[in-house]
Amino acid sequence: MSQIFIQIASYRDSELTATVRDAIAKAAQPRNLSFGIVWQGKTGIDPMPAEYLHCCRILLVDADRSRGVCWARSKAQLLWDGEPYTLQIDSHMRFVNGWDELLLHMLAHCPSAKPVLTAYPPAYTPPDRLHPGEPTTLAASHFTEQGILSLVSGMSLVHSVRPQLGRFMAAGFWFAPSQILWEIPYDPLLYFQGEEINLTVRAWTHGWDIYHPNQIVCYHEYTRPGKPRHWEDHPHWWQLDQIAQHRLHNLLGGKEGATNLDRYGLGTQRTLTAYEQFSGVDFKRQTISGPARSGLAIAHNSR
Repeated sequence: MSQIFIQIASYRDSELTATVRDAIAKAAQPRNLSFGIVWQGKTGIDPMPAEYLHCCRILLVDADRSRGVCWARSKAQLLWDGEPYTLQIDSHMRFVNGWDELLLHMLAHCPSAKPVLTAYPPAYTPPDRLHPGEPTTLAASHFTEQGILSLVSGMSLVHSVRPQLGRFMAAGFWFAPSQILWEIPYDPLLYFQGEEINLTVRAWTHGWDIYHPNQIVCYHEYTRPGKPRHWEDHPHWWQLDQIAQHRLHNLLGGKEGATNLDRYGLGTQRTLTAYEQFSGVDFKRQTISGPARSGLAIAHNSR
């Protein structure tokens, strides 16, 4: 059976229940779904998907004790119970009919022993208005003032007949064999900015190949006006962010005196230098090649 473990880190999100409901309703094989949810909220104020407890493993965390999205994602991964596939999503998503079989079908057509499917999905507006969109690559946009690579949607894949090899991973939507959970555990000391490039380089250097779906699987709420944000509720969020940036810069080139990243560091199957050559991004010089700005990759043999 192709069981799928769906990881969700939810912070005071009124869309969480609707996201779980829609995933179940639109799945071709809903009995093969299980959810690992880290619910960060205020009891009696922020709703939780209580009617779906039969398929949800939920860790309840008072919002005041939350340490950010990556901390919560690391907790969600611990709720895995042996399902062979895993899907990481945000708590504000909608799905296409048969999304589960579609993901399994596309993953099977990725010519890699360790494939991961990922993208920025098209947008939706609650409750259920799906915006027009196309499947796209992920592309490099720019380096922020903090030296963190920012990503955007890239080339359209609407005419592709199979998933396309990519350079970057999105944090809010990726699907892979569950082997990825113990090979690349989430670093709980990351905060928010830099999450995606951390995930990308760690996955790639551990031998995972990134692919972008050639068909739309789901939709994401991006703007979320008026919704609670962790950094708005926690005035000392910047201290967590400083720790996260220190760790990210250590991962991507090193800072003298930086702490050992241990199991949250790079893999040994491919090097960071090989990734920079493959992706077209130079982290030290903060340069981005033309192909990196499109997001589409070519086959590689770099080790």
